Amino acid sequence: MWSMEKDPLNAHQACCACKKNKRKCDKRLPACGLCARTGRACEYDETPRPPPSADEFAALQVRITELEARLNIACGGSASVASPTPTFSSPKTWTDTTLSLTQFPFAMFLDLDCYEWARMKLPRPTATVPMDVLTILNQANGILEISQTYFNTIHRWMPIISKKRIDLGIPFQGGGPDLAMLFLAMKLVTTYPESTESLYETTRAFLRTLEADNVISIRCLQAIILVALYEYSHALYPAAWMTVGACSRYADIIGLSPSGRCLRIIESNTTWTELEERRRTWWAIFILDRAISLGSRRRFSCPEPTEVDVLPGNDVGWNSGDVSGALNCAVSTPFSNLQSPFARLCQSAICIDRVMKFRHTCQQVPKEQSTTMAIVLTKELCAFSDILEGNSSRSTNIEGYLDLFAPRCLVWSALFLLLDNYCCPEKLANEPGYPLSGSAKTPEEQILQVDATIIVRSISNEAHNAILKVVETLDNYPRAQDQLTGICPFALDALYCTMATFHWELRESGDETARVSLEDIAQCLQRLGEVWPLALRYLALEGVYSGAVAERCGNPEGLPPPS
Repeated sequence: MWSMEKDPLNAHQACCACKKNKRKCDKRLPACGLCARTGRACEYDETPRPPPSADEFAALQVRITELEARLNIACGGSASVASPTPTFSSPKTWTDTTLSLTQFPFAMFLDLDCYEWARMKLPRPTATVPMDVLTILNQANGILEISQTYFNTIHRWMPIISKKRIDLGIPFQGGGPDLAMLFLAMKLVTTYPESTESLYETTRAFLRTLEADNVISIRCLQAIILVALYEYSHALYPAAWMTVGACSRYADIIGLSPSGRCLRIIESNTTWTELEERRRTWWAIFILDRAISLGSRRRFSCPEPTEVDVLPGNDVGWNSGDVSGALNCAVSTPFSNLQSPFARLCQSAICIDRVMKFRHTCQQVPKEQSTTMAIVLTKELCAFSDILEGNSSRSTNIEGYLDLFAPRCLVWSALFLLLDNYCCPEKLANEPGYPLSGSAKTPEEQILQVDATIIVRSISNEAHNAILKVVETLDNYPRAQDQLTGICPFALDALYCTMATFHWELRESGDETARVSLEDIAQCLQRLGEVWPLALRYLALEGVYSGAVAERCGNPEGLPPPS
């Protein structure tokens, strides 16, 4: 049984040298492993930092005010002052009450028509930014450093916050506690795992404060999405599951849709860049909701888009504010049409949506019909996978290759989810696997079984080859940990399913190439675990799964049968 106490041989925090250089520290005493290898002095500062004094706190607030002023001057404007929220008196009733300036307009939930006809508005936030949050946001270069780190890493595969608008300082005009919350969430999701425990607690506490203050804004929703992404990539369950559901509910409150349109409770759009940012915010919730449901196969909380809804536009054009790139395609657009990486990620999440819907439908239709549906859906997903493979192979740099790595992996996850049961020749026990029908398979089912087996093996080999290229790049990259953060954690489910496939091959045929492939993927997951602890959870789960299978087969060591 694992002890919950700290290892007495370890320090409580990273050494001074590792902190300064932002390196991972194993906290060993008397010297950490990195300092011991490089021969430098290793010192630990165990003295807890005293809380800021009143003067220091005032100085922190002044620094944020100065930063906002500089950004406003840079964009040629000044901080806008929101007009006071009008007071609407209710009809004379037995209570004879009047809506307060700080009271949330309950008509939004009790009578939406009344809310819109009366043109009610949300109250201005009264919450203040806590001292510990101000301290975090003002460390070193503060917000500037947080932004640069975020846009160089997470933004590469989840571009939902407009870099152009940040550079112009537009969000700082009239920004309140929700803006501080957004930067805090950006800090959380870009901080290495060993340093995030207290930061995560601070972030959740600040979110609870804003929720109690009824703060409703796009910036706050984006912050919650980043918190959900952090919880997902760090395998914090059930928190991750609950937070993704909260994102979906939050989007419902403001009426956010794939079109990027919102209810009037949010300020109106003034540019295409802003409208596209809101559209991408909705799609981020959709992607997270589908990715987080892969393993549990539970129902989704975010509604599916319609065929006439709009996919995100060109990533490069949106990042630069180039309206010539304001060309958005419908969801029904064929996969063969060229799309930007984020739109590809959206399309791959749609594939998961279609497979999950099929799994529910096939139980309600005749077997022959469900088999035909499975064959058609398999062909469509395989065609999309081939298109993404072709796009990846034409990439001239590793960044372009990694941009499509997550979409490819999500399509593979959809295929694994679709074909898993069809690969089984027959049900061997009353356990998960091919559903026992009590009769032999029809010719159509046998054809599907053969095709499913071939496809599952094929995409497993593709995933293995992709992993080899990723690992090779990391070995040759001067700042590998930064590059690791640029690898989307949505790829991890497919890698886990790939390992399960190789275990199956090893069990059935004793093929040693499957063992080598397993070791390669395990090494990659170990590397990815440096930034995404979810990878280590999958790796541990794979060990539990393979051990359980080996034990039931009378082979506790998990060895292949003798040749």
